[in-house]
Amino acid sequence: MRVLLRFVPLLLVCAFEAAAAEPREASLAGMRYLVMETGAAASGADLPMIVGFHYSSAKPEAMLEYFDGVDFPARIVLPQGEYPRRGGYSWLPTDYAELDPAKQDAAVFAEEKKLAAFVDEVRKRYPTRGKPAVMGISYGGDMSFLLAIRHPGSISASYPIAARFLPTWMPSANTCKPACPPIRAMHGEADTTVPMAPTRAAVERLKKMGFDATLTPYPGVAHDFDVVMEREFSEQAERLFDTAR
Repeated sequence: MRVLLRFVPLLLVCAFEAAAAEPREASLAGMRYLVMETGAAASGADLPMIVGFHYSSAKPEAMLEYFDGVDFPARIVLPQGEYPRRGGYSWLPTDYAELDPAKQDAAVFAEEKKLAAFVDEVRKRYPTRGKPAVMGISYGGDMSFLLAIRHPGSISASYPIAARFLPTWMPSANTCKPACPPIRAMHGEADTTVPMAPTRAAVERLKKMGFDATLTPYPGVAHDFDVVMEREFSEQAERLFDTAR
């Protein structure tokens, strides 16, 4: 599953990096990631954290543009998937699509556990205010969904974008209510790579189980995270962190 996103000229990306804090490369438990501060915050400041999971065949650098609207002080952490895929990386093995459903689920759950551990450890590495929020696009969005459901104590909120939530991923019970982290999914109505209807149905079922879950549809948007979605994500994240103070 490969997300098709709009092309952004390299000069624009470089201009963003110059205007905001310069992203720094680091690693944790063998996982490469980029980290930067927004809103003119110092690198050592005590800040809220957003961890962003890239789409398949991408690198963390491809995620930088999605945070150019984050003008409030925050720390952005962008890890890199471990599986090489078409010039980038993925969170799931190269042969994932050829696996039978049970093995696909096993691969997804194994990666979700690794990312949950990463989120816990990277929070400890930096002065962090509260629990991190997570967001992700496509396969990265799948991981954001699962962290909210299977590791609710580790995050403050989840923003799955153009993501799946398969029936076999549905929990048998809600173990976090009444304090479940909010799940604010975003999905293009014109997405043919990951059709919105099954994800919307999953969100409705999660709501009935007591999870704080919503899905916002975006008319005319395909498998993408467009400028309107970016702006609304930034606004929601800022409100989340303001409320948590």
